Amino acid sequence: MILEAFENIRVDKYISDEFEEIPREKIKDFIKDKKIKVNNKNIKPSYKLVIGDQIDIDDELFEVPEILAEPMDIKVVYENEDYAIIDKDENVIVHPAGSIITGTLVNGLLYKYGYDGLSHIGGDDRPGIVHRLDKDTTGLMVIAKNNETYKYMKGLFETRQVYKEYLAIVFGNFDQKSARIENFMDRDKNNPRKMAVCPSGRKAISEYEVIKEVDGYSLVKIHILTGRTHQIRVHMTHINHPLLGDPVYGNVKHKFNLDHQLLHCTRLGFTDQNGEYVSFSAPVHAKFQKYQDVLGLGD
Repeated sequence: MILEAFENIRVDKYISDEFEEIPREKIKDFIKDKKIKVNNKNIKPSYKLVIGDQIDIDDELFEVPEILAEPMDIKVVYENEDYAIIDKDENVIVHPAGSIITGTLVNGLLYKYGYDGLSHIGGDDRPGIVHRLDKDTTGLMVIAKNNETYKYMKGLFETRQVYKEYLAIVFGNFDQKSARIENFMDRDKNNPRKMAVCPSGRKAISEYEVIKEVDGYSLVKIHILTGRTHQIRVHMTHINHPLLGDPVYGNVKHKFNLDHQLLHCTRLGFTDQNGEYVSFSAPVHAKFQKYQDVLGLGD
């Protein structure tokens, strides 16, 4: 059944928002091939849902090709029998999506831990994955080694009980050196692959603190209380301080040969299953450090 909050939303957009890993074009093809119906009737991708609609989706849409184990250099910060804390590199997609089924973090995790050494109730295409970082965002992630840990950690993330701190290099200097950003985020109506601040959507909360500034650039520490897709990138752009190098939300000309955002998850903290609060940290990677030093934002 469709909730009132989703009334008057295109059916292809609704499904795309619910299942982010499935390309919207594939959803449209399924609708055109009559493999997605509403109230057991054929519809167009542009059909707008109403309260009470029942969406029927052919299971074929969710079929996942075999995901193979592949050797990968995975930096393990800490691990025990229940979970691992890793430091993800740039240019690494977390899990397979669409036609991308190789070279992801999941491929590397399968090689390192094996299928039986990871949780598998989060989806056949994402064993061990509790949460995600963008392809070019580096830093700390929690990997669940069993289903009980997955359920426990998923609950912590969903109830905002995981401390998540990032460092970013952004354009501009700040009048307000620290502040809380609280608004709502949803898919950009003009580009479904982007997120945007808008009255609809889900609440997104970030807190930032300027660490160091030089003319035109700032090093910023950001603590996120929610975990929306692209949250930091959208929030910083929203307050006119886009991330240096961000090809999607930045769109600011600069003199550097940089095609991705400089964003690093530097700290994670949570209460583990034994009731002990644990905290992990990881320094920024070489490329981030390089631009810190070039700009004069280093120590």
